[in-house]
Amino acid sequence: MGQCLSFAKAAAPIVEDIVEDALKASQAEAAASGVTPSAPASGGRGGAVHASLPSGAEQHRVRNVYDGDTLTLTDERRVRLLGIDTPEIKEQQPYAQEAKAYTKDRCDKRDVWISYEPGGEKEDHYGRLLAFVWVESDGGYLCINEGIVEAGYARAYHPGKGKKLHNWNRLLEVQSAARKAKRGVWEDFEDFKVVKTANGSAYHKRSCEHLRSVRNLTEMWASEASEKGLHPCRTCMG
Repeated sequence: MGQCLSFAKAAAPIVEDIVEDALKASQAEAAASGVTPSAPASGGRGGAVHASLPSGAEQHRVRNVYDGDTLTLTDERRVRLLGIDTPEIKEQQPYAQEAKAYTKDRCDKRDVWISYEPGGEKEDHYGRLLAFVWVESDGGYLCINEGIVEAGYARAYHPGKGKKLHNWNRLLEVQSAARKAKRGVWEDFEDFKVVKTANGSAYHKRSCEHLRSVRNLTEMWASEASEKGLHPCRTCMG
């Protein structure tokens, strides 16, 4: 046990370095692409409240909130919140109802603004809008996508295809804060060893059925995988 604790303590600064390096890389990429991430509002709560709306944000009214990461506008278009994944209601996953309540309390039957990823796809193959959702909060604008991750009711999610979102590292920062504070889905989190494939976007238990024929696996702590922006496998960790 003493050796395990020593290893975990030694790994902590490594994880922090990963976050710092990722943030620097994100800032460099944003500068090169001409996309300037909005800054948190002065005095706002956490990193999810911004001083202003993104350029081109569209105002709409929400008719219904389906779950934590999906809502329907009054024009009947459905919106899938970008960059996050919330617990599934149908599967009765822990904190699914809390995730829905977070989004519903702030968006249902209210005016919101939606914005899209610069240069990204605006719809998925289901015809849903892929967007960031914004509401007025604390003298600024709360990005629901980031706020629900910060509250611990969603995880940062990227399918592993295409460029990372312009605010990807901010999502990782607020997720890290939620994990360290043991909020929501992180309430009972205890670090453990996981593995990933060479080009995978998920982390797995070594016993995962998807890895039966995979030889080249990288082992790491689950906390490190989270800081890297990997998401838990839905088969072995669902």
